[in-house]
Amino acid sequence: MAFNYSPLSTSATALITKFGKQLTFTRTTKGAYDPNTGQTSDSASTFDKYCCVFDYADNEITNTTIQQGDRRLLAEPHEFAINDSVSIDSIDYRIISISENKPADTLLSVNLQVRA
Repeated sequence: MAFNYSPLSTSATALITKFGKQLTFTRTTKGAYDPNTGQTSDSASTFDKYCCVFDYADNEITNTTIQQGDRRLLAEPHEFAINDSVSIDSIDYRIISISENKPADTLLSVNLQVRA
């Protein structure tokens, strides 16, 4: 018997929306290379998602995978990508690690590690 995770996904999104804050993410896509100018024509798109923002505890900082100043975001379901950027309290961060909470192909939430 399979478990229906849809109500749990709805509850998780409602809690993140209630206790988190709306953040604007920016995704930059590389465009075509122009040999005349030697540059690519990049395009940026933005999207808003609710996230709960956390600092890492001192005992979690290893200076290899988690560094001083990194933040953890618990985000509502979305297809995030490495190197997407987000501004938190006027500081720009980029996503360096993504961990989805996805039992039985139902995306409940996403943990993002971001670095300034």
